[in-house]
Amino acid sequence: MTGPGPSPDDGPPRPPDRASDHPGDGCLPAPAPTPRPAPRVRVRSTDPPPGGTDPARAVAPSGTPPDRTDDADDGASHYTRGLVRAQLRLGLACVVSFLAVVALLTLTMSAVPALDQVVVLGVPLPWLVHAYGFYPVIVAFGVVFAVAAARNERRYAALADGAAGPDDGGAP
Repeated sequence: MTGPGPSPDDGPPRPPDRASDHPGDGCLPAPAPTPRPAPRVRVRSTDPPPGGTDPARAVAPSGTPPDRTDDADDGASHYTRGLVRAQLRLGLACVVSFLAVVALLTLTMSAVPALDQVVVLGVPLPWLVHAYGFYPVIVAFGVVFAVAAARNERRYAALADGAAGPDDGGAP
């Protein structure tokens, strides 16, 4: 049956549309659409910097002083490459030395059967050495590396500045 009014098959009556502006019907008006922000625009200034500085010397690329050139054969880059090589040699020497000490300590623990009989606080000595003995070795190699790396950096900084001073003593 089609007629003006709700039929029993339509279910419960629906509330009126929210967009209606009829006063007193209990509904709020539809919210106003939010404005879209304007698209971003990149702005560049071509004005000279204030203060009357020379634009050619205003900013040096990548933090280098303006009087230095960007040539790959620059003396500073030569010293930088030397420092990187020296630090790499130092790191490799520390790693190889650490691995040698760890291997010798492990071989000593396994090669000397009398150490298995030594018990400290109910735990065999080789177990304690393998559990806790490597930490002092790690710290010692870390300290040696940090001191030697700082010495390398001081030496190469002195060479780069042209003020090669007296030797700090010891090898890098």
